[in-house]
Amino acid sequence: MDVQTANNDYDQLVFRLERNHRCVLRMVRKLNSYQFEPKSPQGFDKIKEIKQGFNQLAKDQLLLFNNLQKQLLDPEAAYEQVKLSLKKFNLMEQKVAAYILGDM
Repeated sequence: MDVQTANNDYDQLVFRLERNHRCVLRMVRKLNSYQFEPKSPQGFDKIKEIKQGFNQLAKDQLLLFNNLQKQLLDPEAAYEQVKLSLKKFNLMEQKVAAYILGDM
């Protein structure tokens, strides 16, 4: 039963990471649209920082996803890394919201 539970946990982590990665890619596409084009010099700096953050998050998620698929991480470490990735995504979402509400 423990092996089956561990495999199920890994599958859930991979699924969660895939879903979050799709959200990251969607956000990057939205940020590249004219709808979010900055209107001030500070806005250009903010949007550049946000885009770089999302691009780095996407790269980190792909690396984590590959490690999960190859089962290179023990379940506890994998769970913590996925949680950290989700926290980073939430922080980036907050930055986007602040950008949209503030300087656009």
